[in-house]
Amino acid sequence: MSVESSRILNGYNFQITSHDFKVLTDVPENQGGENKAPSPHDYIEIALASCTAITVQMYAKRKGIPLEYSDVKVQITSESSSGNEILREIRFVGNLTDEQKKNLLMIAEKCPIHKFLSAGAKIKTEMLG
Repeated sequence: MSVESSRILNGYNFQITSHDFKVLTDVPENQGGENKAPSPHDYIEIALASCTAITVQMYAKRKGIPLEYSDVKVQITSESSSGNEILREIRFVGNLTDEQKKNLLMIAEKCPIHKFLSAGAKIKTEMLG
């Protein structure tokens, strides 16, 4: 299980426990929160950006590509009943050829979070206790 518990701290500010880690979440002030931590939407963007960076870095290391790091920016640009859209911008830093950049961009599409979000998910909810 990835998320084990959540505990309200104040208003909409929660502490979430996942494995041995504790993270905070909140919502912006214009939504009634205190803006003390990333929002749940922010965590979706964080998950995609970090997974993308890790995936391309692992590939580059395995293939001997001189990627120093990648700068990944993610933003949810549309959220509606007709469909959701995320903009992901990637800048590869290092002494790279155009072919290496093209390959890294293709690998970014194989990031597990990218594939998960693209496929969608059915959510099953069960009440405990």
